[in-house]
Amino acid sequence: MDHTTGVERGDKVVAFGSSMGPLQYVDTFSSPRRLLDELSSLTTKGTEPVRLQLERRFREVLTMSFFVGFFLFRVHPAPDQRIMNLFRTGFFVSVINLTMFNVGQLPALMSERNIFYKQKAAHFYRPVSYLLAKFFGNFPFSLCEAIVWSIIVYFLTGMSVADGGWHFFVYFAVVLLTALNGSAMVRFLGFAVPNMDKAGLIIGVFVTLFILFAGFLMPRLQVPKYWVWFYYINPLQWAITALMISEYGSGTYSKLCSEVYKPPPPAPLLPQCAERDNETYGRAFLEAGEFFVSEGWIAVALFMLFAWLVVWNCLTYYALTRIQHKKILRTGKSINEEKKENALAKKIDDVELAVNKLSHTAVPVTLSWHELCYEVMIPVINRPRTILKVVSGWGEPSDMVAILGSDASGKTTLLNSLAGRKIVTERLEGQILVNGYPKDQKSFRHIMGYVDRIDAYTPYLTVRETIAYSAALRLGSSSKQKQAYFVDEVLELTELTYVQNALVSSLVNDITFDREKRLAIATELVSNPSVLFLENPTKGLDSSSANDIVKCLQHISKTGRLVIMTLNYPSQRILSMLTKVQILKGSGETAYFGPVGTNGESIITYFQSIPGAPLCPPNKSVSAYAVDLVAGMPFRKSEKDYAFEYSVSELALKNHVQLQQLRRPGRNGEKIQIRSYGASYYTVLMETIMSVQRQYWRNVNYSWGRMLAFLIMSVILGSVFYKLDRTSTLGLNSMAGSIFISCVLVGMTNAQNAIPQTMQMRAVHLRERAVHQTSILAYNIAYTLAEIPYLMVANLIFCSIFLPMTKIATYSASAFFKFWFISLEFYAAVTFFGAFLAVVSPTPVIASVLVPIVVGIWISTAGLVVPRSMILNTFIWVFWTNPLQWALDGLTSVAFYCVLDKPSCLNSNLNPECETDIKACPQCDCPRMSGTNVFVWRQISNIRSLDYGRIPYDMIALLLFAILFRVLTVLAFKYTRHYRRT
Repeated sequence: MDHTTGVERGDKVVAFGSSMGPLQYVDTFSSPRRLLDELSSLTTKGTEPVRLQLERRFREVLTMSFFVGFFLFRVHPAPDQRIMNLFRTGFFVSVINLTMFNVGQLPALMSERNIFYKQKAAHFYRPVSYLLAKFFGNFPFSLCEAIVWSIIVYFLTGMSVADGGWHFFVYFAVVLLTALNGSAMVRFLGFAVPNMDKAGLIIGVFVTLFILFAGFLMPRLQVPKYWVWFYYINPLQWAITALMISEYGSGTYSKLCSEVYKPPPPAPLLPQCAERDNETYGRAFLEAGEFFVSEGWIAVALFMLFAWLVVWNCLTYYALTRIQHKKILRTGKSINEEKKENALAKKIDDVELAVNKLSHTAVPVTLSWHELCYEVMIPVINRPRTILKVVSGWGEPSDMVAILGSDASGKTTLLNSLAGRKIVTERLEGQILVNGYPKDQKSFRHIMGYVDRIDAYTPYLTVRETIAYSAALRLGSSSKQKQAYFVDEVLELTELTYVQNALVSSLVNDITFDREKRLAIATELVSNPSVLFLENPTKGLDSSSANDIVKCLQHISKTGRLVIMTLNYPSQRILSMLTKVQILKGSGETAYFGPVGTNGESIITYFQSIPGAPLCPPNKSVSAYAVDLVAGMPFRKSEKDYAFEYSVSELALKNHVQLQQLRRPGRNGEKIQIRSYGASYYTVLMETIMSVQRQYWRNVNYSWGRMLAFLIMSVILGSVFYKLDRTSTLGLNSMAGSIFISCVLVGMTNAQNAIPQTMQMRAVHLRERAVHQTSILAYNIAYTLAEIPYLMVANLIFCSIFLPMTKIATYSASAFFKFWFISLEFYAAVTFFGAFLAVVSPTPVIASVLVPIVVGIWISTAGLVVPRSMILNTFIWVFWTNPLQWALDGLTSVAFYCVLDKPSCLNSNLNPECETDIKACPQCDCPRMSGTNVFVWRQISNIRSLDYGRIPYDMIALLLFAILFRVLTVLAFKYTRHYRRT
């Protein structure tokens, strides 16, 4: 018997042991039925989410493939550089989307890690077997994705079908290998990176480098020498190279330039054909874009893609064998265990003193429930299922009432029905009385506490701050001094004083969860409830910790409060602490309601008094005997209906008489009429703002990790586009592309990072919302005010490095801060968009999947990869509702603007010769294009339809987008279906 883990004689355990170490307990089970149920749940867990995840991946691929196909829809490819650039855009969008589709798998992969670690420690299989299973298990789905994407995009965009159609198979092979590479990269990060914050940072760096050197934004010969090595190992570059050579080396583009090239006037449709009369215009297009032209490079590209697939899987194997992330990491101040031991002797006296001297007394409440019935509709068969059937009982001040029963007996439903939480009230029949008066939920919720799970509490606040925050919002009528004193009393009563300065995240360890359970209890107790509801407070605890938790609840009940909880097979010691027990059978009917007695004697006496009922075995706990007896599991020969036996028993008659007396209004207290906690909206807002500010300051991975991400991306982008010559056509396009890529990558990284943070805090807000502790509006205001300062500093770091290195917007301080402000607005809007997706999505996977879809649509319709003049009228509304388009318009205008009408240049059009003749205005300092002498600003503004005077409208539009996404977040919190039942 192992006393260190609290395992007692008679407990059933699952354990693993080896000759190299001590026995390690996984869980304790108080009955064979619970053991079998737990094992069966472990074997079946995850089947449904995996199926749904695959369905989402298919819908994602189908949606984006149709969008790209119709967006780039061209029925008759013509010898026109603009049409050829559209195909090039299609290749770029294809490889980017197929790489980013798999990012949505990250949350699921990280949730699988603990299962893999446990099974690896038990030597279920080798890591290589797991890796191969993941690869070959994912291969059919990647194959289906590649088939769907290739068929839809290739033929809708009108790509080449010449030469027997083998170019389509090249396209398909590249798409398949790209999809497999994206999946392998995400799989590696899922096992190599400790959390989603760092994963988002690394993905941002990877994608930044992959896109920069893909050959689309920066041609091969424009790449700096110190980065050219990455250009040649970039898998996306080889994918695009293979697609470009396959398409433009096909028979569709086999005409010679001399046959199709027409020099100005008018402007040529194929300027790449200039001085290339003897080459095909497809080959000329490749040479002008600085791509390889020989078909032999297709084989090289396919080999490089396959090699990257091998590399990703080798790295994943290394992560599986050498890296193991702990499930729970300690953060914040460590707990001094020696100090705890020294305080144990004093702890009991402090608890007894706290019981007797609580400064806030609870309103005495007697809660009774009469003939409760509850049904749920089963969607598949479209029939109702009865969960509760004519259930009655009561609890008085200082009572501890436990609801027992087998699985699916309605324990939790009864608890939630009494608390008014997580149920559909229209389906509840019967009567719930508070001091003899019908329960008014709006008043009752202010005198009751509902203990939630630990992930519903902010991990970056200390224990004391969490309890004090709850006290400030729910004891608003008390002064700060009284609240602080009451918080001290609650800390003593729940035995949390010695960890009051530890972060909530540091309370959890691998042995016991009793401290986090105490925190959950203390957070509700500080609201001074008259009734405290708990759902299975001993779940996941060893015997010793479970006894301590119930002992703590016993102390709470002695302060005049009613404690109602559900329990699964409580031990003899725990059962003896209770005053009343309600046992439910599988049909939701009452099989016993009454006192417990010493060591459960009252329960044993009642059941053994029923004719034909078996005796309680000496080695079986009373709770296990009663629950199993009612459920009929170990007693197959007995066919008694114990719910019927109870209904005709003398105990039921006595309870009926008592329940009738409790129907008399005012017999046990006054009517409860409390409509609010008393805290003003200003108090709620300020306390929420301070709480959120502490969270952001202490959440190093998110807040400070984001600044590190901005720093890394600014250095990478600055070094790639360092002092690039903007007077050449390729240089100008690359400089414009640097602004585009900075917006896309930094914005998408922010959106992806906002999802896990919002998901984490969503459970916290739902708990606070359920007890009306805070408001949705205050919550969103607080998070907006917390997000903006970090974005301002991070963006300032980015601009201070990126802009001087690229000589963008450095001609004045005004231009610098305009660039900083516009990019800040865009990053804020995209971050708020990510938070909105996290709120409106039921799971993190769906939110992570939606981000690449939306960003892909924004990239396609921003006016850079496809000029606005080439966007079909069907999709032009997407262009005007695209925040990236407004950001690029303002940032590009600020970056390249030069006042051409000043006296030294055009002089308000009085010197028109200056437009193309340098000698006409030698003092003009505005940069010109080499060769044509056209002003750079004139060139870029004509190509991109830019207007410097439109910058204020760009700023207003981006501000409205940011506000819109915050408003949508508020509405999603209020009206989304998965938030209604709280």
